[in-house]
Amino acid sequence: MTQIAGKVFVTINGQRLRSKEGASLETGGIEREPVVSDSGVDGFMEKYTAPKVDCKVSLTNDVRLADLQAFRDGTLVFETDTGRVYTLTGAWNAKPPKLEKGEVTLEFGAQECLEG
Repeated sequence: MTQIAGKVFVTINGQRLRSKEGASLETGGIEREPVVSDSGVDGFMEKYTAPKVDCKVSLTNDVRLADLQAFRDGTLVFETDTGRVYTLTGAWNAKPPKLEKGEVTLEFGAQECLEG
C-alpha cells in the first residue's frame, strides 16, 4: 500500500528542529493571475513567488530564539516521512519568532526550492 506523507522534518543549516504537526511548504515559482475585462477572461499574467516554509517548534531548553531570528542565507531542508526531500537555498527567517504556550511559530523564505 502506498504511504501518504504524514510527518515532516525541518532542518536548518544541519540542525533538525523539533517541528510540530502542521508544517507547510510552498515551493515558490510562477503564480498566474487571471486578467479580466468586461468581455470575460482575457488571459493571465505571471509573477514569481518565493519559496516559503511555516512551522511550529516546541520550546525546549536548547532552542534559542535569537539564533532562529538571526538565521539567514542558509539551507533549509523540508523532508517528508515518505522520503521526499525539498532543499531551500539562500533561506532566511522571514518574521520574528512568535512564542506562545510552549511553542514557537516560525516563517522562512528562500531563493529557490529544489526537489530531490
